[in-house]
Amino acid sequence: MVLIPGATLPLFVWEPLVEPLVRAGHRVLRYDLFGRGYSDRPKVRYGPELYERQLTELLAAQGFHAPVHLVGLAFGGLLAVQYVDRNPERVRSLCLIEPDGFGTKLSLGVRLMHVPVLGEALFAVMGERQLRARLPGYSRRPELIPELEARFLPSTRIAGFGHALLSTLRHMAIHTAAPTFHRVAELRIPTLLLWGRDDRITPLHIAEEVRAALPYAEFHIIDDAGHLPHYERPDAVAPLLTEFLAKPLPTSD
Repeated sequence: MVLIPGATLPLFVWEPLVEPLVRAGHRVLRYDLFGRGYSDRPKVRYGPELYERQLTELLAAQGFHAPVHLVGLAFGGLLAVQYVDRNPERVRSLCLIEPDGFGTKLSLGVRLMHVPVLGEALFAVMGERQLRARLPGYSRRPELIPELEARFLPSTRIAGFGHALLSTLRHMAIHTAAPTFHRVAELRIPTLLLWGRDDRITPLHIAEEVRAALPYAEFHIIDDAGHLPHYERPDAVAPLLTEFLAKPLPTSD
């Protein structure tokens, strides 16, 4: 099972989920995307090809040759869908936690950061402030916010983070990936879709668009959870995921 993080928070975001999955008998691999956490920050274009290559080479380096279960959070969900679109034979199932790919409201600051040169100047001045201001929207549990800040913000100060994030915003279909989701739906790969009821980053109404694109997905709303339901409520998410993975795969006609 491969856990793909979102566009900003590094691999620590999966910690509450790892132990229950391992106890259930799964081999679990989590990693930092290029430019995040403590991964390398190459000065390259951060588009679909880079992320696909990173995951393909990581699986090969770890000796994973059989199809894998992909679990993606937000932007990681988009990466998982793009990966199965390009490599359907490599993926056994999908679990998407509030995946990106559909329209969400962007602040003026984020829209301006899409503009080359201007975006870099803005990020240098106010990037950390915007990232810090975004964190309270991840959860309605106030005790989690200082924890997220302490574990996340130091990695954003490593040279190359700003380039990675801005390049991703400009070269990934974060809000326009519906056609890819529709193509993946035609593959009928077993898919689990999870959403925090109180998500303020990717609000629950977006789930209807995702469900329309992936009509065969099994869908669950996680109560008392925001944008990080697996982090806030691993007691609810882990059983859903292990039960989903225990189901027999459908046979082809």
